[in-house]
Amino acid sequence: MTIQDWLSEVLAATEPLDWERYRVTMDAVTWKALWTDVEATQGYEDGAEAALRLLEATQAHRAQLGTKAVEARAILLYRTLLTLLDKADRWETYLAVWETLWAHPQLCVPMKGNRVAEGGSRLTPFVQRPDGRFGATPSPYGVPAPNIVAVHFLHTSSRRKAVIERKLLQARTDPFATARPVGPNALSTEAIQRRLAQVHEGGAPQ
Repeated sequence: MTIQDWLSEVLAATEPLDWERYRVTMDAVTWKALWTDVEATQGYEDGAEAALRLLEATQAHRAQLGTKAVEARAILLYRTLLTLLDKADRWETYLAVWETLWAHPQLCVPMKGNRVAEGGSRLTPFVQRPDGRFGATPSPYGVPAPNIVAVHFLHTSSRRKAVIERKLLQARTDPFATARPVGPNALSTEAIQRRLAQVHEGGAPQ
């Protein structure tokens, strides 16, 4: 079976992927081949649909995966979805999805406190405070940074988000700007957000 055939099977599934198909799809070898093919063919919309289906399957197979694996795979898939929307030049949808994910403070990754201190103003807005909100202030002079802090995974895409915001503003003000055409089967922004909400409400990392 070719990787295109495998992607077609993933997209044709009417229910969350069964455990075996999900396990093979998320395996490093299949994963790399899948997204290499999506990028080579510019099949970004199919890729976005596949990412959403894999998110739904991650939720469905929580018992087999365990909490840490669910969180890690969900974050990987959220990053993949954002990347695909970016490559498709769907900037408004990218920003809407980014803000949807930002609204869920549990999507954090552990980071060494000294790395956060070295990152300065770029990272501190994404550091989770004890009250669950974000934007921790730097430690006072002479006070050592915490060993481990929770940082929202979106910190890795903050610079790209700023670039996309500038591109979108420029496109809106440029009378000659043309957007990449969106295919007839492309999910709308609202449909993507609805699917993400279903994942969150179903017990996936929020």
